[in-house]
Amino acid sequence: METLLPEWAPNIHPLLVHFPIAIFITAIVADLSHLIWKKEWLRKTVTSLFVFAALAALITYLSGKQAIDIVSVPMRAELTASHHADWGLYTLLYFSVLAATRAFLFWKGLDRKTGVAILLFCGGLAGAVILGKTADLGGKLVYKYGVGIQKTK
Repeated sequence: METLLPEWAPNIHPLLVHFPIAIFITAIVADLSHLIWKKEWLRKTVTSLFVFAALAALITYLSGKQAIDIVSVPMRAELTASHHADWGLYTLLYFSVLAATRAFLFWKGLDRKTGVAILLFCGGLAGAVILGKTADLGGKLVYKYGVGIQKTK
């Protein structure tokens, strides 16, 4: 059976992994813009972006769980792979809680208060740190240990 994946991709994870990163970083920038300009459309956009980032993180996390069973992980990379999986779960959980909190506060209108908005922005920055750690471990798997890559002919 033919696959929809390009021949160079061992699984779908490398094709998905950058979406939650991009959406989350865009959400943080939009959140900062909202803090500065206080536009209602930015408030709605920020909430939507954080929810989409959490959904993208879920899909990416699940694809990563599937990917680790497909690719060959050298013995020396197993600890890094385990840490990457753990941090992927932490990232997913953090994104999910942050998105749910933001959605609830949006629904109640409490995110309009400057103090709450600043705390939410700081929460987004904290999420960027968690995301960065997860990405660092994923990059280490690929670029240091060669996990998921194919040798050129």
